[in-house]
Amino acid sequence: MRRYLAHDTAPLQLWWTDLDTMPPPPGAEAALSADERARAARFVREVHRRRFTAAHVALRELLAQHTGRAAAELQFAGGPFGKPALRGQPTCAFNMSHSDELAVYAVAADGDIGVDVERLREMPDTDMLAQHNFTPAEREQLGRAPASARGLTFLYGWTRKEACLKAIGCGLQVDPYTFEVGLGPDRRDVLVLSPDGPVMVEVESFCDGDRAVVSWARVKPALPEPTHSA
Repeated sequence: MRRYLAHDTAPLQLWWTDLDTMPPPPGAEAALSADERARAARFVREVHRRRFTAAHVALRELLAQHTGRAAAELQFAGGPFGKPALRGQPTCAFNMSHSDELAVYAVAADGDIGVDVERLREMPDTDMLAQHNFTPAEREQLGRAPASARGLTFLYGWTRKEACLKAIGCGLQVDPYTFEVGLGPDRRDVLVLSPDGPVMVEVESFCDGDRAVVSWARVKPALPEPTHSA
């Protein structure tokens, strides 16, 4: 498994693996839960079953390293909108994303984090998708991008929004076009109006050569309320 640090002072670690060229070692699937094995069995195509299994085996191995627990002992709990977390492990936050054979994992000591990856590919429907998911300023930025960079520009915005929504953990309760992330790799703070109120999220991206775009996001701690002396 390869590891990327998003930044020297990043609040999380990013890891990635190729699910086709780095399959699980013999016997590693035994660490999966009955639910994980059942979910894998529901895939019709063998390649999707294999990739799902490899992704979850790698996730357990990575979290075992961070927690000091055996991979098979780890238990997952789902949030209100399905975002997974580790039971009984408050000092290990994580998130996972995969696109075709690539899987990316974000791990942090605590906090609400999200990650998203998308394979670089031809994007003939960027205008339609941007119309429903991007802000007017983001659509204008996409329109200014040269044709050769339009797919990359779009995927920066797409993955940044996905990472922010995954960090907040509110599912589709927030429409992507209601907050602005920009269509580049820069780190920035993004204000998202969640169902529980405004949330500040920091987001950053990088492009792995000509292969994929990865974005990570983290909910920033709320500033303490100012105190007023009498």
